[in-house]
Order: sequence, then structure tokens, then C-alpha cells
Amino acid sequence: MNLIELRNNLPTELDCIEYAENIRWPKGVKCVYCESKKLGERNADYRYHCKDCQKSFSVKTKTVLHDSRLPLSTWFSAISVITDAKKGMSAKQLERNIGVSYETAWTMYHKLRDLMEWEAPEPDELKGVVEMDETYIGGKPRRMGKSLNALKKIPNLDAEIKELKERGHSFRRLRGNSAKPTERKGMAAKTRVTGIVQRNGSVIAEVMRSISQDEIKDMVKKYVDEDKAVLITDQSNLYARINKVIDHIAIDHSRLYSYRGVNTNSIESFWAIIKRGLIGQYHRVSPKYLPQYISEFVFKYNNRKEDEYMFEVLVENALTVIHR
Repeated sequence: MNLIELRNNLPTELDCIEYAENIRWPKGVKCVYCESKKLGERNADYRYHCKDCQKSFSVKTKTVLHDSRLPLSTWFSAISVITDAKKGMSAKQLERNIGVSYETAWTMYHKLRDLMEWEAPEPDELKGVVEMDETYIGGKPRRMGKSLNALKKIPNLDAEIKELKERGHSFRRLRGNSAKPTERKGMAAKTRVTGIVQRNGSVIAEVMRSISQDEIKDMVKKYVDEDKAVLITDQSNLYARINKVIDHIAIDHSRLYSYRGVNTNSIESFWAIIKRGLIGQYHRVSPKYLPQYISEFVFKYNNRKEDEYMFEVLVENALTVIHR
């Protein structure tokens, strides 16, 4: 449900509350404490009073949103704009779109990412042509510590700079610009993400601190129907013994990327979506929160043809009862 549809279908806070109540109590509202249906009229703050246990409650009571003071209409707006952003959106953009503080937007977004993990407790087994690959995310460039004077001279560039300076141009760093004239090489501390995708189907992706041939086999056994699938990978040593558990074919990326339909283009496309989102929207993600961001991209990819479903699932998950 995009933002325009949300505004047309659920224009007021009461409309949003009634929508949520129909999801939580399809057979009628009942007390969340004693399950009694002897309730007073809805109060001005949209809460009910139970005549049996004498407690008041709302549709958010004892749910993931129990402690949130934000109206449901704000939560629904956040769900709408986030699910509509295929490559994600920054918390700063969410702040501007729904009119909350940056801290609130950041907290809301992470809570919704947690709800995306609840979409299904266990994914269906992947069948048919299945592709598997790994990618590396994050890491900071290593500073080599060489000053500009220590670097090799670049005559052509020096001549151009000198000519432009003579014509009145200045290349001095502006105040607040921390960029230093150092040479940087290499990448450090990247986090590995392993993924499996069924062609024209769903994807599974997990952040893995370390990986081995046994862990690869365990992941395949967990998510793939070994009797009804063929696994395509690159020629990494991680897959050297995978043919013991599943039909397997490897393609040599040093020679070519596709041959008669044998390729890993689907999983590579998924990695491209993640990296474009991380670079273009989030810029940098710490390893601590990376699993949540991966969950967001997996959720959106697996429901890429069901925009309405994504909204409904997140609302339903937000109303999941938790014990307090």
C-alpha cells in the first residue's frame, strides 16, 4: 500500500486503529488481560475499559508497539514509504517523510527491520535451478600514511595544476574538509554474506563471520531440496565437495560468466541491489546491524511482486502478541 492509497483508505487515526483491530481481533475486540468481551465504549484516547478486570487497553497493548507513543497512522506511514523504497531509504529521509525526529526515525526503521525477519519462521525449500555465492560488505580503506610529498610525482597532473593556479584557481582544502593528501590502498575488515537464490524465486542470505565447506553444506541442506535442485556456483574451493549432497555445476569466472544458461546472474543481481542500497542510501553499515539490513533486502526481494502483501505482513507482525 503506497502513501496515496494509505491516505485514501485510512485517512484518520481511528481508521488505522480499526484496521489494526480487525487484524488482531477478527472475531471482535476482547480484553488483552482477561479476554473478556464486556467492554466500555472506546475512550477519547482510543482505549477500551474492561468491566471485568477493570483494566484499560488499546490495540497496541502487549504487542511489539506496546511502548510506542507514536500514533498508528505514523507507523503505517513509515511502513508504507519503507516498503515502497526498493533499495531502502535513510533514516534521515524517513524523518522528513513522516515528520518525526531523526532518533525516532532510526529506532522505527530498525524495529521494522526486526519485523521483516518474522515474515516466515522457516523458508520453503528451494527447488529447480539454484544459485549460490558469497559477497563482502563494508570495510574501511587502509591508510598507507604516505604524505603527498612522499608520493611519486605525476608530471602531467602537476603541469595542469600549475597552469590552473596561474589562472587564479585555488585547490586549498576548505575549512572542515578533513581529506588529507594520502595514498590509500586495499580494503580491511569486510563482512561476508552468503546467499542462495532460486531462479525466478526466493532468496536466502545470511551474514557469516567465518565459512567452511561444512557450513556451506549445512546451509544447502537447510534451505535447498537436494533431490529436486541443481546448484550453480563459481569455482571457489568452498564448493569443492558440495556434489556429495546435491547435483552441482561450477562456472569458471576467470574465463566466462555465462554458458548455455549456466551462470550465477540471479544471485549477483541480488548482491547488486544490496550494494547499491548500502552505498546510495545508507553509505556505511556497521557489522553489528548488518544482519538487519540484509533481512530488509531479503524481505523486499522475496515480496517484490506483492507490495500490498508487504504492508499487511508488517502490520500483522507489529501486532504480534508478546508477553509482558
